[in-house]
Amino acid sequence: MKRPMRYDSTETEKQLNPPVAMIYTTYLGQYPEGDIMGNRIVWFTGLSGAGKTTIAMAAADRFGCEVLDGDTIRDFFANRDFSREGRERHLLGIAKMAKMMSKHTDVLCSFITPYEDVREKILEILPDDAVMVHVSTSLEVCEDRDVKGLYARARTGEIANFTGISDPFDEPKCAHITLDSSGAEGASVDDMVDQLAHLFEKPKAVLLPGRWQPLHVGHEWLIQRELDHGKRVVVGIRDTPVSESDPFSTDVRKRMIEHRYADEDVEAWVMPDIEAISYGRKVGYEVREADDIPPEIFAVSATGVRGGNKANVSERVMEFMIAEGIWDGE
Repeated sequence: MKRPMRYDSTETEKQLNPPVAMIYTTYLGQYPEGDIMGNRIVWFTGLSGAGKTTIAMAAADRFGCEVLDGDTIRDFFANRDFSREGRERHLLGIAKMAKMMSKHTDVLCSFITPYEDVREKILEILPDDAVMVHVSTSLEVCEDRDVKGLYARARTGEIANFTGISDPFDEPKCAHITLDSSGAEGASVDDMVDQLAHLFEKPKAVLLPGRWQPLHVGHEWLIQRELDHGKRVVVGIRDTPVSESDPFSTDVRKRMIEHRYADEDVEAWVMPDIEAISYGRKVGYEVREADDIPPEIFAVSATGVRGGNKANVSERVMEFMIAEGIWDGE
């Protein structure tokens, strides 16, 4: 089981002439130590009527997230088996869906998720920085709200296996955050969304845009230079079409970089092709040239690598190219 983490609420492809410009983007905040940059998954658990989806929707509006809840997935991923086994199978499927979506955006999941062992399994599926949030409200308050009349129907036996009435809701011991959604003073929806704000703050990063056709030791020197200074790096991959001079597709280049820098603070983004970088005031970032490149690194050329000089790629890149069948390994 993943232990709850403590949160404090609180052409850059090396163009050989002229020297490359590196842009410091205006990201703020920090991720939990050891995690690379990425999108966040937040999973809300709580009784029906606790306010999970209300909070999730408000957070989505503020932070720009996608929301998965019973309403948003009903048309394509409905669950009609409310046995313990059926609920578990359904929730684990949603967790896998959320993980795939998180490659592209932050995802908020709002589901009762009543069983502690299932919550633990969900956290095992989700990325390491996923957060389990318990939206905590008493059964009495939830019954008083009962907007859909579900508790009343459960009390009469019309609805079987209803959480809190005829089916248990386990204490969420694996929750990282607990929100008091009882409606008490200082616990408005906006107040609770404020308590989640730190989860969506982004770390500062260095942006290196380029073609990366392919990634070679000159590029790696630039990236390592930033990593050695404790920087997080975003490699911007210019979305250029495949041609004789640009033989590697955008997808291949992205996966190449991800393979080379697996488990490091480097993320690969696909960006539109650019002809220039234009800026006004440099508010929150700086533009600077790498002027300390060693001559032997300065001499490395992607054109030379494409022409057959494979000595100028690292072992990890060579490993990727061979595995992809692009190079024969000789």
